[in-house]
Amino acid sequence: MSSVILTRLIPDATPTRTRDKARITPPAVDRIIYDVGGDFNAEAQIFDRHQRPNPLRKDGQPYSFFGLVWAQYGRDYLRTMDVADHDNEATWGSFDRAFVLRVDLGDNGAVNTSEACWKA
Repeated sequence: MSSVILTRLIPDATPTRTRDKARITPPAVDRIIYDVGGDFNAEAQIFDRHQRPNPLRKDGQPYSFFGLVWAQYGRDYLRTMDVADHDNEATWGSFDRAFVLRVDLGDNGAVNTSEACWKA
């Protein structure tokens, strides 16, 4: 899901799966790093949740790396999908609560993902 969002926002991007420290060590001027990197720093474009303490939502629930990417880039993604500006925040919030939060909780072992995806 993160790759879908980011390649929609940056069509010329080439997603690369790596754990090569040289490629995932800040500064990440020409790349967005997610699911690796051991840090969450939106300004440095690093979106990982595999550190302690891990990034938490305002309500204290844990983020997945997809949730971190959605929080940073989701509104921009919705604009590329022609969601009207006056509907953007409500659409973002609705998708966040109905889908992204469930991914966050499942990725962190806080909920059974098969149940979470089907019980709305």
